[in-house]
Amino acid sequence: MFIKHIKKDVNKVLLFLIIAPLILFAWFSTYYDNKLNNITIGYDKSREKLQELTGKVVLEKFNETVQQKESFQKDKESLEKRYYDLKTENEELKTGKDKLHAELNSVKSELESQKANFNALQSQFQQVQNSLIAANEQISGLIARINELCSKLKNTGGSNEKC
Repeated sequence: MFIKHIKKDVNKVLLFLIIAPLILFAWFSTYYDNKLNNITIGYDKSREKLQELTGKVVLEKFNETVQQKESFQKDKESLEKRYYDLKTENEELKTGKDKLHAELNSVKSELESQKANFNALQSQFQQVQNSLIAANEQISGLIARINELCSKLKNTGGSNEKC
């Protein structure tokens, strides 16, 4: 009976030893499956959140870049227009400067011509003035001679209507 009892106990013990690890294996499998699912769900949520945040940041950076590009483009166009305007104005000023230089040279040559004419006229005037002075001196000398002759004529008893 002892062997019967042992066999009976051994079968139960063996059965328990087989079922217990199976139950433990099933429980650990379920437990780790739940943990793995929770980790996977957490990872997926984190990944979605990261993608959403990254997407927002990328979109914000893209929008900022587009705005900067548009601003730079406007600034570039403005600067190019201003450069063109200044270049055109510079060319006009150079043309005006060249014209003024030509006019200045023309006026200078005309001034030199007028100076030469003035100097010639001044020389002629000086000659005429000198001639008039000489003529006046001659006239004064002749008047003095006439007065002398008139006084001699009066002294000698003569008369002349001009004296």
